Amino acid sequence: MAYSITEAKEQVIRAGVKLVETGLIARTWGNISARISDTQFVITPSGLAYETLTPDQIVTVNISDCTYEGDIKPSSEKGIHADAYKLRKEVNFIIHTHQEIASAIGIDGCSLQIGGEEDKRVLGSTIPCAAYGMPSTGKLKKAVATAIITNPESTAVLMKHHGTLCLGRDYENAFEIAQKLEHAAKEQYTQVCKKLPAMRRPQNYGSSERQGDSFMLTVDKTVKSYKVNGSHLNDPKEARLHAQIYSCTGVNYILHAVDDEVMAVSSSGRILKPLLDDLVQIAGINIRVVKDALNNPAIAASHLKNKNAVLLEHEGALCTGITESDAKAVQMVLRKGCLADLYASALHCKNQLGFFDSLIQRLVYVKKYSKQKK
Repeated sequence: MAYSITEAKEQVIRAGVKLVETGLIARTWGNISARISDTQFVITPSGLAYETLTPDQIVTVNISDCTYEGDIKPSSEKGIHADAYKLRKEVNFIIHTHQEIASAIGIDGCSLQIGGEEDKRVLGSTIPCAAYGMPSTGKLKKAVATAIITNPESTAVLMKHHGTLCLGRDYENAFEIAQKLEHAAKEQYTQVCKKLPAMRRPQNYGSSERQGDSFMLTVDKTVKSYKVNGSHLNDPKEARLHAQIYSCTGVNYILHAVDDEVMAVSSSGRILKPLLDDLVQIAGINIRVVKDALNNPAIAASHLKNKNAVLLEHEGALCTGITESDAKAVQMVLRKGCLADLYASALHCKNQLGFFDSLIQRLVYVKKYSKQKK
């Protein structure tokens, strides 16, 4: 049963907040919609923060041709939602997530076989994986529609190198699907990937915030101010590293990420390849490992001139951003990218995004989305 337009908008806003709180998306990646009739649905707008959405910012879209009412642009993935509503009359609420484990296992392009009876009840016996297409393209739209058509019992679709689509009867069912999907994906992930070895405690490289020509550096709960430029001969190595990064880039925040998965990849010596769309967009392409960064700050900083993350050998990673939110988003997608890397390594899977696809997405993010955030 379709929602009233008022209820639909309220539920979409509620879902947006929940997606951010539960980590099912990064930034405004992902989208949410609700059916209001056989001919229309409402959907989240393009590029606006979910935490502050208002009903007048939720866009009404026509299912038949994706035309929409008002001056606010709907999500660029509106066509995927429209196709899903056309093909599944029982579906009234859709969420497109970038949830961690389900996104990671989708890199090999294989369907996910569902084991437990409770998961089968919610998801069906198989979750298909749609062939890759760049976000917001007709290729991706067609691939997702094909997956929906050829798997009529499935309530979700994996999107290769991208995320998931959850097709719910209503708000509650859509989130139940997302949660069961993550549970099933985790079972698959743990079957393929061995438990991570115990990691030694990394050295604290510190986190900092730039304030004009100075920055506040926090290391082991000690906070101290340093100048970006000038002599750092008597400063700690951590301060020299942060100063070098600030002098070479336009960022204002630096975070030291020590998640287990990030630690594992930083210890492998591997380049973190472009495995997921949001990793490429938010963090960069081919994120490398730097040895002994504290004694080689210029090398570490050079890797952050056109990326927002660099791996530190055996020590995790540094994540940067114009705002604290930017840096935290980098940390979030870096962890997910490392999860995907560990899965790909265990499978000996060489699937990755094409260089030009990656480059285009990174450029669009840096030139367009980042400026919107500023």
